[in-house]
Amino acid sequence: MKRFRNRLIAILLVLEFIFPAWSFSASPGHFSAVMGDVKITRAGKTTPAQVKMGVESGDIIKTGAGAEAKLLFQDESTITIAQNTTFRIDEFVIKDQTRKASFFTSLGKIVVDVKKFIGGESSFIVRSPTAVAGVRGTGFEFVVSEVAGQIVTTVTCTAGSLTVSAVAVTGEIISTMVITAGQTAIISSSGITLAAAAATAAQAAGAAAGTAAVAGVQVGTIAAAAVVAAAVAVGIATSTSSGPGASAHHTTGQH
Repeated sequence: MKRFRNRLIAILLVLEFIFPAWSFSASPGHFSAVMGDVKITRAGKTTPAQVKMGVESGDIIKTGAGAEAKLLFQDESTITIAQNTTFRIDEFVIKDQTRKASFFTSLGKIVVDVKKFIGGESSFIVRSPTAVAGVRGTGFEFVVSEVAGQIVTTVTCTAGSLTVSAVAVTGEIISTMVITAGQTAIISSSGITLAAAAATAAQAAGAAAGTAAVAGVQVGTIAAAAVVAAAVAVGIATSTSSGPGASAHHTTGQH
């Protein structure tokens, strides 16, 4: 019996060395797909991400060039993290018929599919340095780029609707708008502009578009971000409306 126990302990130690213990914990979500250089940092410790590895509140996930990761959460919502992206899970809790989810992207692109939460209260928020997107059940792309020296967030609604807000450098919300499927909001610390309006204004001004530095962002999204940079450069006012506005992604695994 003693011999068996010692052997079991040895096996567990080997597993602990190969796989961090927290990858087996009861987590609110996990990696359902990992491709390329994907790292996860928790409590100051960084380790390569692996399929089925759990994720927790406070985790920071970074993807390298050509890399991609997909997260699957308890409510069946998914977040796909594109290459060259820095993404943080601030909170994900489902308890007593309440869902609270909050995420932060400092640079890069994520694709989000939020499942409707039925029978309770729900808060599902994605933030960047310049924007907040609040949703209940919808799909959208969320891209954070540095354009002409400022952070610009481009949010494209692909299904349903969502509320987007612009965040000033002081941290306060200065503008809010609802966008629906097919609409793209371009958000800076100055306000919100719908993509079509920004394009028209930039063409009228004859301004040259800036360069979006984030790899992996689709051409259309880069163009939209570049357009708003041109608009900012010529001092075009952005929308500050409240309420409804005047208005191929590759996956590497299945859950």
